[in-house]
Amino acid sequence: MLRLQKHLPVRLQEHLLPIHRSASFIQLSLQRSPLSTAAATCSSRGHFAADDYLVSTCGLTREQAANAAKCISHWKSSSNADAVLSFLTGPALGLSKAEIALLVAKDPRILSCSVDNTLRVRMDRFRSYGFSVAQISNFIRVAPCFFRTFNIDEKLGFWMPLLGSPDRFLRIVRRNFYMATSDLDKVVKTNIRLLQEHGLSIQEIGNLCVANPRLLTGNPDRTRAILVRADEMGVPRNTLLFRQALTAVAGLGPETMASKLKMMAKILGCSDAEVARMVQKNPLVLRRSMERIQRTCEFLTNVVGVDTKYIQGRPTILMYSLEGRLVPRHYVMKVLRDKGLIRKDQSFYTMVTVSDNVFCSRYVHPHKDVLPSLADAYASACNGKIAI
Repeated sequence: MLRLQKHLPVRLQEHLLPIHRSASFIQLSLQRSPLSTAAATCSSRGHFAADDYLVSTCGLTREQAANAAKCISHWKSSSNADAVLSFLTGPALGLSKAEIALLVAKDPRILSCSVDNTLRVRMDRFRSYGFSVAQISNFIRVAPCFFRTFNIDEKLGFWMPLLGSPDRFLRIVRRNFYMATSDLDKVVKTNIRLLQEHGLSIQEIGNLCVANPRLLTGNPDRTRAILVRADEMGVPRNTLLFRQALTAVAGLGPETMASKLKMMAKILGCSDAEVARMVQKNPLVLRRSMERIQRTCEFLTNVVGVDTKYIQGRPTILMYSLEGRLVPRHYVMKVLRDKGLIRKDQSFYTMVTVSDNVFCSRYVHPHKDVLPSLADAYASACNGKIAI
């Protein structure tokens, strides 16, 4: 072609050049078309509709599926995911559709796990620390983000000796999943040392952790501040009251605590010093809402007939349910007094603080011949069927 172009007039070359370029493009297109067709066919055959699978099979919403699909959209098929779902819903764990939806929404990568090399192995490791199948399933329900990534040997190897049972561990994780993620060396063990320095034994720390897990999983600076505030309450260390003080202040910020103390002084009509002495007798009274305290104080002073000094000397009485204990037991006390079956000076506090079995054996059952309806009336009162 080049040799021919040398002998052709310039104008003819100008006409032939576009034809040559067009022919070259067509030839190149024909050469490429089989590859393009093959690629398109391969793509079509290997297409995996991740969003649809997550919605129809796993139970996710469209919005959840859009986020989760990023982790599995490269798959060629659903075969591995099907095997994972079969394992999770089968006898091994028995998760429901709703639980599967929550698990996959929180951790879609679990669908990529090997059933034999990952999921069964993790089940075995949980069992080695005393977990039953039901307890493993419970862990997945309360902490779905961590079943695949949770370092079982490191975490359970530490927590099980401290807490004593999988049930206690699960009870805490349900309220504070940081139990599964906190740095053991930098955070948890540091907090344990701080608590030990304040006179708590390992067993007491384990018991305290059930009600206040953040004492161990929170920032150590926060734990130090809580210990300082507990000391400021004037409660002796190495006592149950000090552990109660820790529980009380752990759930209250300094401003909230100060506000509660002032409100209690106002409700009881006493000084700040008198409130401080009352709280020293039962620090947990700080955990009660001011509305409950006010309603209880009004009942005790207006209906039972005690004064605020009586309450200040017995702050534990504020811890009992007004509807479930104080009102029903006052009803029984009033009936027995009116019938002359107990002394006029019978202590209401004594009647309140005993267990229900002891209360019934002392004040209800002995009078069934004289007052046959008293037991039923007391039961109705406990169920809130007697007005305050």
